[in-house]
Amino acid sequence: MEFCYTLPLRRRLNRKPSTSQTVTAPFFCWDVHTLTVQRRKAVLAMNCASRYSLLLYGMNGADWVRLPELVRDEIRAVILREGLSEFEATRYFVLGGPLSISAAHGLKSTAAHIINGEVYHAKKSRGVLPDGISASVRSRMEGFFDDFQHAVFSR
Repeated sequence: MEFCYTLPLRRRLNRKPSTSQTVTAPFFCWDVHTLTVQRRKAVLAMNCASRYSLLLYGMNGADWVRLPELVRDEIRAVILREGLSEFEATRYFVLGGPLSISAAHGLKSTAAHIINGEVYHAKKSRGVLPDGISASVRSRMEGFFDDFQHAVFSR
């Protein structure tokens, strides 16, 4: 599993990009970006394969220290909220491998989707997506969990 930190997030955390050249399947790769929403710091994590997004809103000082743990916990919570089992959630992290943190893959990642207005966060209700989402974006978001089930059970 790989978390790709964008330049603004690396600056905020005062973190240098790692030198590892590991290649992670896009399904197990998440771009992580910092932004301000209603004058509060937030973190956006977006799956590279599906653009499924999570928004961690209202980050405080202690949250930045344990950011990878917070993002991982929220991914697990979303999988469970979508009605999948604890076994499936655990299997996702096992198949993803050990966590590595690297630099984002360029401007075609999270930042481009924020600018294009394609940022949506997970709803707590299963199967409920915000109104006004285009059919292609809706199918990608719903497809994340179809891809998830295929990845978990096909190995």
